[in-house]
Amino acid sequence: MKLVNKYIGLALMSGALMTSCSDSFLQRDSLTESSSSTYWQTPDDALTALAACYDALQSNQLYNSDQYSFGPLYMDCVSDNGGHFNWSGWIEGYDVAMGIHNPSSGLFSEYWKASFEVIGRCNLLLANVDKINISDAEKARFKAEAIALRALIYTNLTMTYQDVPYLTEPLTLENPEKEKSSRADIVASVMADLKATAPDLPETADRGRLTRGAAYAILGRLALYNEKWSDAIAAYEEVMKLGYSLHPSYKELFTQKGETSNEIIFGVRFEGPGQKEGASFNAHWNTPLEALNGTLDLADDYYTLEGKKTTDTNYGVMKDGKLDVTQPNAEHFANRDPRLYVTLFVPGMTWNGKGGEGAWYGGAAASLSSVYVMKYFDPTDTSNSWDNGQDFYVIRYAEVLLSLAEALVQNGNYDEARVRDLVNQVRQRADVMMPTVESVEGTGLSKEALLEVIKHERRVELAFEGLRLFDVYRWKELDKAVANIEKERTTLGLSYEPRQYNGERDYVWPIPTNELDSNKKLEQHDLWK
Repeated sequence: MKLVNKYIGLALMSGALMTSCSDSFLQRDSLTESSSSTYWQTPDDALTALAACYDALQSNQLYNSDQYSFGPLYMDCVSDNGGHFNWSGWIEGYDVAMGIHNPSSGLFSEYWKASFEVIGRCNLLLANVDKINISDAEKARFKAEAIALRALIYTNLTMTYQDVPYLTEPLTLENPEKEKSSRADIVASVMADLKATAPDLPETADRGRLTRGAAYAILGRLALYNEKWSDAIAAYEEVMKLGYSLHPSYKELFTQKGETSNEIIFGVRFEGPGQKEGASFNAHWNTPLEALNGTLDLADDYYTLEGKKTTDTNYGVMKDGKLDVTQPNAEHFANRDPRLYVTLFVPGMTWNGKGGEGAWYGGAAASLSSVYVMKYFDPTDTSNSWDNGQDFYVIRYAEVLLSLAEALVQNGNYDEARVRDLVNQVRQRADVMMPTVESVEGTGLSKEALLEVIKHERRVELAFEGLRLFDVYRWKELDKAVANIEKERTTLGLSYEPRQYNGERDYVWPIPTNELDSNKKLEQHDLWK
């Protein structure tokens, strides 16, 4: 039976088996040697274990959320794209956004635990799948999937904590502790694993299951994030050979109708309602979600239809030096890049018919930034949004196009026309049709100018997809991001939580205090001692 038909049921069954990191990555509650030796018997055992690896991605810290946990949409609230302005202090990660975090902050412990849960499940499969009587091709595929999933998580971990324990096999009761490995060593090993095993994956697979293109896209992302430009180019060129394309409708893409689009290279699959596998990262109370604000800084990065940044600064009625968010200026947001209205809920939009004068926020309380988030939210789902079937897209073809463009420019000796074409493909999606690079920014651009074009396009195309924070980190632009939001807050007198930039320390997450306490081989990062 295909994995897609077992994914839901077997994921539930896997809970008793895969407890490798329920309390910490140390696996003190892991399978005993006895139960492990009796489990790995049948092809269904292997399939159940593989389903458990995928199931762990549904963590509220990774690719789902319960409106209070970190999750993929909320990750952008630690960047200049958004914030928890209306629910300040309630949401995991708010202290990171403010720059007042420490090693005991809840986000760091929960994200660490969720990440090593995935890694532990993948390692358990890799250590045992050879015991099962299935074909060598099936074993190779299962291993390649587990390696790619593990690689995705190490991509995230090396972008946040940087130096972490590098686990490639299950820890045991006799050896439950592991020291840190350097980010550079982890990246080199993970890249080598992906290069070796990506060819073992099929070009196509059931929805939610990894393919060759997904493995190469993860490899490309990891290489890009670590400035290995030639490796990134090679990986993305492999993806380009596999027939992906942009979905014609950006608006439809972020609905359940878009889940089977040829643009989706890998998504975390959800099924709902009533199957205990539903998504809630896009849940709402029949209005825009007040826990999730966009920033005006992001909104204004969606250019006018002529491809230029707006010069209008009239956001609404000012009273005593403060923007009255109950009286916003809807015209400020009019005639913009169509992606604005898919990504953000701005004054002038409606939510199930609610909006406009006197109801600017679709029935929700006034946004403290005058902007809410729209991407992935479905106003028509009035009864099941807390248990819905919307997949979260981990990798889209649009990201591949923009990442390849960036790697080409950074690597040097690039063909500018090809770089422009990669960006133009994203800009000129059928229902977007923003002006081309050459018609607005021109030709003969410097390397720095081209990179600014690409950075801007990444921001507006990929906002609230869990990538902005990583971009800000790797470009070393956190100071700029914080300054922009602080300027927005102070200039307009907005009731945001204040943000501060603490220097280089803010680019690396501290090892959680509880992990240091339970693993004496771990040592805190120098910047956090």
